[in-house]
Amino acid sequence: MANEENFGFKKSTINWYPGHMVKAIREINEKIKLVDLVIVLLDARCPKSSLNPLLSDSLKNKKCLYVFTKKDKADTQKTNQWVHYFKKQDIRVVAIDAREGKNDKLIIKEAELLMKEKREKDLAKGLKPRPIKTMIVGIPNVGKSTLINALVGKKVVAVGDKPGITKAQQWIKINQNLELLDTPGVLWPKFDNQIIGYNLSIIGSINDTILPIFDVALYFIDFIKKNYPQSLKNRYQFDDVNEEALNILTKIAKRQNYLLNNKEEDLERTSRFILQEYRMGYLGKMTLEQCKDDE
Repeated sequence: MANEENFGFKKSTINWYPGHMVKAIREINEKIKLVDLVIVLLDARCPKSSLNPLLSDSLKNKKCLYVFTKKDKADTQKTNQWVHYFKKQDIRVVAIDAREGKNDKLIIKEAELLMKEKREKDLAKGLKPRPIKTMIVGIPNVGKSTLINALVGKKVVAVGDKPGITKAQQWIKINQNLELLDTPGVLWPKFDNQIIGYNLSIIGSINDTILPIFDVALYFIDFIKKNYPQSLKNRYQFDDVNEEALNILTKIAKRQNYLLNNKEEDLERTSRFILQEYRMGYLGKMTLEQCKDDE
């Protein structure tokens, strides 16, 4: 996996923890005791960065289904490597594009398989089968609302391309066998590794006003240069991407005609632009984290 030294960034800590997230993580830890199964959503573009460490203790003794969202925007080969990595740790995992119609059946099937043993034991005791109580958790903007609407088959929760759409927990009936507790997207108070903060900012899980957007964009351009140089060439018709990230950002500003009143390049606007290009998929399929066996 890329580290800070690879790109010339000094190690620092990023602190950002809105009050509603403090409340949300407390409520998740309280309600998790009441559910049979937890669906943990991870962004396929950075599975490790999007795994909330605050939930690790709560998930230890729970049946869990890990779902990689937005696989359509991630590097397919890298996604397969990450899925294999999780499965080697006996973690049940699937990768999806939540907009595909078949995913609702896949998720429901996986949930039922995970709960099969328990339900059989209940039947053996003469207990009447009841709906599987499931909780869905994940970081902001990971695609929870999109997936829930797909599971239900209609729009029951608001969807947006920015963090913070879901504000409170709510129970949603998927079908007669499955009930789902939706929860707000939550992060954690401090990122000791700055790369995690950059990754989450790049995919839009941290609001663009929190981190210096210019620094995030420069990091991202350096990452593309090293890992997906053809994407820059194809999207912006660059013949050579071996220049400094700042020079590349400046050229993109000129091509987009993003200029300030004094005719200087508006690099902040251009920084937001290139990140949005990635989030919308215009730069092609990219995964921000390398998967290694020693992760």
